[in-house]
Amino acid sequence: MTVIQLDILNHADFHGHFREDEDYPGLSRFYMAIESVRHHNPDYTLLLDAGDNTNKTLWPAREVFDGLKMICTDCFVLGNHEFDKGKQVLDDSIAYASRLFPVLCCNVIEKQTGQPIPNTLPYVILQKGGIKIGIIGCTTEYATHIVEKNAFAPYQVIDSVTQIRKYVPLLKQQGADIIIILSHFPFYGGEFGELFDCLHQVEDLPIDCFIGGHIPGDYCKVYHNIAVSKGGFGGVSLPHITLYYDDEAKKVVDKQCQIIDVLHTDFGQDESVLVFQNKVIEPFKDFYEKPLAIAHQRLTMRLDYESALGDFIADAVMDKVHVDFAYFNTTSCGREIKQGVITRFSIHKAIAFNETIQLGSFSGQQIYDLFECVLEPQRFGHNANIFFCGLIVKVNASNKTHKVTSITTSTGESLDVHKIYTVATSQYMSTGGNDTSAIIKDVQWKDSGYYMHDIIADYMIKLHDIYPCIDHRYEITGQLENNNSPW
Repeated sequence: MTVIQLDILNHADFHGHFREDEDYPGLSRFYMAIESVRHHNPDYTLLLDAGDNTNKTLWPAREVFDGLKMICTDCFVLGNHEFDKGKQVLDDSIAYASRLFPVLCCNVIEKQTGQPIPNTLPYVILQKGGIKIGIIGCTTEYATHIVEKNAFAPYQVIDSVTQIRKYVPLLKQQGADIIIILSHFPFYGGEFGELFDCLHQVEDLPIDCFIGGHIPGDYCKVYHNIAVSKGGFGGVSLPHITLYYDDEAKKVVDKQCQIIDVLHTDFGQDESVLVFQNKVIEPFKDFYEKPLAIAHQRLTMRLDYESALGDFIADAVMDKVHVDFAYFNTTSCGREIKQGVITRFSIHKAIAFNETIQLGSFSGQQIYDLFECVLEPQRFGHNANIFFCGLIVKVNASNKTHKVTSITTSTGESLDVHKIYTVATSQYMSTGGNDTSAIIKDVQWKDSGYYMHDIIADYMIKLHDIYPCIDHRYEITGQLENNNSPW
């Protein structure tokens, strides 16, 4: 019996975090973590990228893909954020990336042509030594709800289970010894979510590994005889699946899983990668280093309940545009602004998407409906909550139908369902982001011309000394249903 060891390294949501700081290891150190495995087994090591690399970065997508090539990425599946800037940007990015490594997506097609996205493949067969590895790429089906509507309008999601059932037998017919599903599917610590929903419908197929992404948190275990993993987020961790393949019996005889802690381990630096990352970063020195204000305590974000960071950002917008009500989705935000000097980079980490603010009008009834909409359990499970300014909202989470018990304005008046109120929000939410299309479908939006990062920076410079404050504008009694919020 000849048993071959195959090392499968995988990660998701790298988002071009080339620079090393207290939260991210940087590209060079991440590469050295990869090499700590690869150099022991160079002919039989794969590096798979589970998506979300572009559109939250300061530098162009081409430089991100050059970095992924430099660390010897074997293939990449589209995440939802690859779609953020629309068809032309996506087409240009993927045309470039596909010259460096295979770009996969089996379950999103162009509406106009009915064909796959140009320069993507539904699957690829890679060869490591004498082993043929078939890899099927799936983008989260929920992309249709979480990508800005205009950006995703040219595309249609098709059923992932049907596609996997189509391609696994085809890969076997083409001689694949190993089958991997490389997805941008989210899943949660209790082994539920899109990946596990799909896995349970295809686990009768000869699938060896199922890789996910999209949601923070590390997971790498054998589940129902399939090695399942998720991790990464800026390279802070590196899931590592080891398969032992019996070359005579033509089957995997053992699977092992572990998480490599990259952020808290000194793997050293690679000089050539370090030179590349520093060249990319250098034009943004002021962005990282120029002081704007001082945070005297941490401002933290929660994705489910009211938070100091959410209140602060909404207040900054209200200070600039002077509307009755401003609201935003919590899932566009990071975890915190740290105590100490605040820079533009602090803002970028706090809310990655530097969109212009959109202005419109809601009836009081639409505002009620908005809160009921985002708190609906199935929708809340995918999207979490909103943060806002201008209102005081009280919620009883135990109510099965109408959870909102009262809404008053910041001046203490009860919200009038018939009255028209001025509203501000992000581009993403103005197109029905977080599955709120039914609420905003008739709203006529006007672009304010103000960018979110500029608004926050101006507000910070104005205040200079920043302290966290939660003023109880969002009073929620009880536990919200289907709460999957990672922070």
